[in-house]
Amino acid sequence: MTETEALELIRAAIEVVSPGTGEKVTLETDLTNDEILDSLDRMNFLFELEHMHGSKIEQVTDTFDDFRIATLIGFLSEGKNT
Repeated sequence: MTETEALELIRAAIEVVSPGTGEKVTLETDLTNDEILDSLDRMNFLFELEHMHGSKIEQVTDTFDDFRIATLIGFLSEGKNT
């Protein structure tokens, strides 16, 4: 998956959880620090992202707390090509 495809997938998952906010997301966005998603929204977002990706994102564990877009893109780009 390319960086552009990963960013679009992330934006789509954010739109499901928090409509109207996906367009605000850039490579520099931190979903937590920039207050895009709260703690419940982050869990829903990860569920949606994995669902749209078609597989579990192995780097995301129960203690995962790095919601920077660049980090998430890295995970998606390392994974399977969709």
